[in-house]
Amino acid sequence: MHAMELHDRADLLRRVSVGDLLPARALRPRRARVLDATAFIVPGASGVAAYRDDIASAEAELRAWDGRVVILEPDGRRAYRLVIADRYGQVYHCADASDEASLPRSAELVEWFRFLATACPECGVIDDPRPGAYVP
Repeated sequence: MHAMELHDRADLLRRVSVGDLLPARALRPRRARVLDATAFIVPGASGVAAYRDDIASAEAELRAWDGRVVILEPDGRRAYRLVIADRYGQVYHCADASDEASLPRSAELVEWFRFLATACPECGVIDDPRPGAYVP
């Protein structure tokens, strides 16, 4: 992706809200035949080295739920931004943080990816009930 496209994607992610639909170009590159929920991180004025380490330590668990984390280059703004979107680009969660340490840790991202991997795309009901449990 060219520098201008990366800047455009960061700007787009700064403006979206829960319920918005991201354009397909914002989700690229994607793996074929995988659910691929995505957590986008837009760093503020500085990088996210410690955050990258936290994500790397949980990579297997994130991938187990078809989750991926895309960390963009810092865009120079004061706040950090997290956007979580499902496989269709539907935005489920947005959060701003004042610094790297305030970003949601990998365990919280795993929970989001678990939810998005098991929720019915039409109604949001979890498709993975406990054995023998009643699901209306």
